[in-house]
Amino acid sequence: MATTNRPDRISCDAFSDTTLGNLPNNGNYTSFTNTLTRPLLGVKGVQLLRANFVNSSLQLNDYNGQLLFVYSRNTTTAIPADGSTIHVVRLHPSWFVPNSGFTNFVKNKYYNSGTELVADLNLAAASAGDSTLYNPSFLAGDVTFSFNTATRKISFQGTVNNLYYAPIPYDHPALAAWLIDATHQVKMNGYNNGAGGAGTGTLQPYARGLLDGSTMNGRLGFAMGYGNRGIFWGSSSILGCATTTGVPQLGTVNTEADSWPILLGSQNMNIYANIVAGSGQDSRTLRTLLATVPIENAPLGVCSYTLTSVDGPALSVGDEIYNIQFSFLDDFGTPFYFSNNYNTNLELNVFYG
Repeated sequence: MATTNRPDRISCDAFSDTTLGNLPNNGNYTSFTNTLTRPLLGVKGVQLLRANFVNSSLQLNDYNGQLLFVYSRNTTTAIPADGSTIHVVRLHPSWFVPNSGFTNFVKNKYYNSGTELVADLNLAAASAGDSTLYNPSFLAGDVTFSFNTATRKISFQGTVNNLYYAPIPYDHPALAAWLIDATHQVKMNGYNNGAGGAGTGTLQPYARGLLDGSTMNGRLGFAMGYGNRGIFWGSSSILGCATTTGVPQLGTVNTEADSWPILLGSQNMNIYANIVAGSGQDSRTLRTLLATVPIENAPLGVCSYTLTSVDGPALSVGDEIYNIQFSFLDDFGTPFYFSNNYNTNLELNVFYG
């Protein structure tokens, strides 16, 4: 029976956290804390009953490697393991604010179709789409993209007919280190607001995502991993070419993705709670996992999750609870950001000894 300090359910929401307005994350939060007006006493376990939140992740995530399309260009079909033939076409994050007078960028946005995305990728690959001052491996006009409305697949091709082009696998052994290296870092010429501001030459926020295997290539359908062997793999196939044939193509020859584009920044939102210390664990060994919630609505839509049964085991927690801090990660272990004007509501079942 519920008493003053032993409610059966408790509702927590981000708008009850008065510190949200003080967070430095570009007006976004990836965690919130509710301090309980009455502590919970004699608690044995908790379980997520409902979650209501805005899917704030765009089709391409601003905060990991999904804004970088990575390809190889070489005079032969070889793709060196050191990454020396790698080049990048990128989109800037949706929240990017350029430095005064800077126009060589294309920003990420809400995409309704593959056609819209390909149009922006072609702008980003053109001479006015980027700058080698901030994307050192960028080659203006070197590749183009297309979307086949019949097959609903995305293709890319080079523009130099005597060079070989290939999409790079997301897990190429040199990729993460190569793009994080100071010589090849992809930066942004951001608004210069004096010391302490983001300013010019700010690293685009992709490093953590690359280490966890996230690039635009997989989002576009070039999903083969470095160690994969496609059904058409043969003697001409090259390790590091992310296609089912494994064969880099001469410029002006179209390379169609093996899979369909997945315009979804994250399939799940992982919810963590400070009160679940060691009782819930994710695949990255974080031990405060409360629940994993599937994202079933399009970006900027409201997602509602309800537990279909309470027969599952409750997660063990401490005997007394005075506050609850929730934090959120996406499929790649990077923060799942919410704008401060988006509320997130979580309802918990509470069990007592």
